[in-house]
Amino acid sequence: MNGTRITSLAIAAIAAVALLSGCGAVGAASTSSDQPTADAVSADWTAPALMTAADGTATKGTYTPIPTSDVTEKWSVCVLFPHLKDPYWAATNYGTLEEAQRDGIDYQLFEAGGYENLSKQVSQMEDCITQKYDAIVLGAISGTGLCTQIQSALAAGIPVVDFINGTDCPESLANPLFSHAQVSFHDLAVTTGEYLKDHVKGAKTNVGFFPGPEGATWSDAAVTGFNDTVADSDVSIAVTRRGDTGKDVQLSLIEDSLKAYPDINAVVGVDIAADAAVVAVRNAGLQDKVDVFAFDIIPSVYEAILDGDAVGSPTDYTVVQGRMAIDQAVRMLEGQTLETPTVGPLPEMVTIDNAKSIPYSLMFAPKDFKATYQWSPAS
Repeated sequence: MNGTRITSLAIAAIAAVALLSGCGAVGAASTSSDQPTADAVSADWTAPALMTAADGTATKGTYTPIPTSDVTEKWSVCVLFPHLKDPYWAATNYGTLEEAQRDGIDYQLFEAGGYENLSKQVSQMEDCITQKYDAIVLGAISGTGLCTQIQSALAAGIPVVDFINGTDCPESLANPLFSHAQVSFHDLAVTTGEYLKDHVKGAKTNVGFFPGPEGATWSDAAVTGFNDTVADSDVSIAVTRRGDTGKDVQLSLIEDSLKAYPDINAVVGVDIAADAAVVAVRNAGLQDKVDVFAFDIIPSVYEAILDGDAVGSPTDYTVVQGRMAIDQAVRMLEGQTLETPTVGPLPEMVTIDNAKSIPYSLMFAPKDFKATYQWSPAS
């Protein structure tokens, strides 16, 4: 396996912009308001994105991946996910796999089985370092729990792409091998909070909030974003319940909260929580009283929006993020300087008014997609 070292990268904070489509280079100005484009595996694709420099300067532009003709090696990438038990992470599997296939590189995915399994993910990452994978794409279970392993990978010359969930490892931020492909869950939750405030039009609203597991960087960021957004408004948070993103866990939390807090008239949560909330609200006969919102989207939430069982959720274009993560890894392995090391599409609120106009394939894996853990190009 190859171990090319990279130069001239900087670490940047994540930010968000309105999605714009086009065909320019990374960082080029965008003028269109279309969604990203993504065709066949072998085709080129583009995605509007925000690139944020180390000094905090954000540039709106069109993200264009590395030309396949510039991929000089059959690089090997280790992809680490918290789990694959919901459609959100299936979409990331699909997006990362598609880009690996486009670039003709080896793809190996390991999933830890849930957010309670930090020690398993630590072991998986250590194995990827020991086995000398060329790059690692890390969907971290914990913001701080893998900092030592990130440092070990970087010290070994292995680029690490911090993917989706985010990490909090200050000692790695200045390392030129460390980059980020993610949409801030803070921004996703802000998008939902702003929409909720407008939706209720001044009516007193009591929210049951179900943002996922405490200690996960993405979940903690969503809590901060949503709480700050609805502060001093007509929206009050009656109760916040934290827990693993398994549907049974979230369903139990929501059912208990609806009983304990009968004044709840809106449920807001991570995708699986919103999915469970549709069931809990229906079972309790509260469809006419309790509205359901999510701060990220999966197919069941999308269908609930179309059916009128949920009001709305932002999309973070999960499939596109997966493509970006692999592209960043390959660019670094090819010795290219990333214009900025942090990229990600902006959340777009999905409601009954626009749901059918947003391409399904940019948000979700195909309905017949099966989890794929390993892929290698034909020799």
